[in-house]
Amino acid sequence: MGGWDGKRAVFAVALALAAGDARAQTLEQDEARIEELMAAGAGASPQQAASAGAAAPTYDDSVKETPVVAAVVAPAPSANDEWLAASTQDDSIPFAELRYHVGQRVLITTSNEREHNGIVTSADARQVTMEIRRKGGLATYVLKKEQILRIEPR
Repeated sequence: MGGWDGKRAVFAVALALAAGDARAQTLEQDEARIEELMAAGAGASPQQAASAGAAAPTYDDSVKETPVVAAVVAPAPSANDEWLAASTQDDSIPFAELRYHVGQRVLITTSNEREHNGIVTSADARQVTMEIRRKGGLATYVLKKEQILRIEPR
């Protein structure tokens, strides 16, 4: 044995001899000690477990646990709630004001979810005419008021 291994072995033997009185010497003593510890874990002290012998612990069935039901309630709205969510800025143009945007670029979304990005050439109460740049040149679109969902300036 080396230096530290020898010291560890001597220390382990000394510790075992010191703790020897806490260990059971026979199998029956060991089982009795286990029964004491189990009874102590059930709420009795080791002395009570030793005096009661190996009797099983009794339980009180009259006590029933009440289940806990949690409920989450939304807080009441307050005056300072604006900062919680970004405000939606609706910068869309009403169809009636489209005639004031002739010559300007707009994005029009139609009822079939198509987007048309172009320049307004004319607008009246029923329809709008737009010029849209395409691969082959300029295309002219006429969109009726009923077809238009949203108009945004660009």
